[in-house]
Amino acid sequence: MTPEARDEGVLRDLRASGAAPALPAALAASVLAFLSLTAGALVPVVDGGERGLATGPVVLVVLAVLPLALAAAFALRGGTVSAAGVLAGAAALAPGRAVLDLQLAADPSRASRPELYLPSDLYAHSAAPGLWLLVAGHVLTVVAGVLALRSRAGAAGEVAAGDAGDPGRRLAVAVSAAVVAGIGLVMQPFTSTEVYLLAQNAFEGPVVAMAGYLLVAAALPVTAAIAVSSGDSDLMRGGLLGAAAGGAAVAVPAVVAALGIGTVGLAAGPVVALVGLAVLVVAALVRIPAADVPDTGEAEMRLPGSVRLRAGAGAAALAAGACAVIGAVTPQLETQGPIAAPESPARWSLLAAGVVVGVLGAAMFVPRIAVLVRPVLSVAWVAVLVAGTAVLDTAVIATGSAGGVASSGPGVVWTWVAMVAAAVAACSSVVAGAVERDDLDDAGLDDADDGSADDGAGSGGGRMSAVLLAALAVAGVLTVVGFGMPVFTAPDYVPAGLWARFGTPSWGLLAGAAVTVGALVLAARSRQAPAVGLLCGVGAVLALHAASFPLSRGEIAGVSAGPGFWFAFATVIAVLVAAMAAALVRPVREDADAQGGRRKR
Repeated sequence: MTPEARDEGVLRDLRASGAAPALPAALAASVLAFLSLTAGALVPVVDGGERGLATGPVVLVVLAVLPLALAAAFALRGGTVSAAGVLAGAAALAPGRAVLDLQLAADPSRASRPELYLPSDLYAHSAAPGLWLLVAGHVLTVVAGVLALRSRAGAAGEVAAGDAGDPGRRLAVAVSAAVVAGIGLVMQPFTSTEVYLLAQNAFEGPVVAMAGYLLVAAALPVTAAIAVSSGDSDLMRGGLLGAAAGGAAVAVPAVVAALGIGTVGLAAGPVVALVGLAVLVVAALVRIPAADVPDTGEAEMRLPGSVRLRAGAGAAALAAGACAVIGAVTPQLETQGPIAAPESPARWSLLAAGVVVGVLGAAMFVPRIAVLVRPVLSVAWVAVLVAGTAVLDTAVIATGSAGGVASSGPGVVWTWVAMVAAAVAACSSVVAGAVERDDLDDAGLDDADDGSADDGAGSGGGRMSAVLLAALAVAGVLTVVGFGMPVFTAPDYVPAGLWARFGTPSWGLLAGAAVTVGALVLAARSRQAPAVGLLCGVGAVLALHAASFPLSRGEIAGVSAGPGFWFAFATVIAVLVAAMAAALVRPVREDADAQGGRRKR
């Protein structure tokens, strides 16, 4: 076959699948992304700075071309859906990688990126054009991913579930591997004896770099779960490979730097990440045998049952609770000499959050109440993030300002493992909720009993619906203010917040506000029992947030309740009112049946 005939065949396949012109546009955007990332790897990223690794640009170019090469290889073989999956999987990690690179603009002296810049002094350096080329490359990667998803939406559906094996086992393997890889990425990237090159894990490093690492680590399991649960084996394969390629672009340079720079040594973090990514690749390419189940004649690919998903969420919540408790009671800092290591005043809040999340996780193993507890867990997990980031703030400040006297203790590791496990529990809980809803739809039992659907035509249900919506609106406003203002104040103590002194705890506060407000919005459109559960979860998170004031009274001199405490307390009351209103709203179907009965009479 001549090259012209082969190219014409590829274009014909693209048109037949409905992917043209979106997939070619996605591939073109991926080419531009590769060129921009390559230029950024070759051009200096910091004015007056030098790379610490001569082979650094070569490694970065190879990693930049990897998603494009995989997508092109799939497209040339007619696997348009797999090609789209690769580009989408790589795009999911691109925002985190862009934020990680922006640390070179915020403060290059604290960036642990020797493949791009090796600090040699403490002077302030400005960003060079190479950095903006890298950021542009990540933006173009996102554009390519969006176009790839559009091509998938317009495709004729290349579902190949027959060779997918057991989706439940694959979901467990892929998400577990992605979680392991994410944990490795937030660990220490290497060891360093270089005076100006920091070797810190994500939580010890600067805020911008920490945000980038956390975004990448969180995107890995979420992308893996979405890819496997898509129901399309080709999209699953491409998505997992694209995510693995994006993760490798973060982990591999640290390994190469450790092997190529004399003052840099290999650490466990990137090795753990690469092992997780390797298992992710295996999950994408190897067929996982399905369990022996009765043949129902259906070839449809389905998610694992809600019972197993609830058990998985419970196990992750138990692990998060246990790690949070250990992180609260073990030292966050270690010091050399007679200087006593300071303790975080937020450790008791972390202990309380760990106990609550752990109890909810244990309840998920009790079938009779697991369905009721699951919506609560879908919100309450964020309490570990709110308290965990506050605890880690002590280590971040001490290790960054104590002149090397203080170093991270075991509590830091346990705390961020608890945060990652809590996020995994949230993902599993949300997926379990989607499966529960699908089961109700399939069984024809979806009663659509949310109060917002009631027409309010002179019925008690309509009046309660108005009370519910009003309480939810009030709770939403109070939630944002409660998280944005300090829960307690003290002389010479300025707590981190959302609008003033944005620091490490602010990320937890931001996550808490986003999750709780999102739960309030979702509760307005949920069925009766899940709505009550979501509201109970919001109440638990706000109660734990308010409890940080009494739990810290013995840790900080002169502490007093701040405005955030009273707003959080008021939010709990508003949420309780909303929960009672949701519990008293009659299902719409029940009202319709009653009205139909009156008409018949």
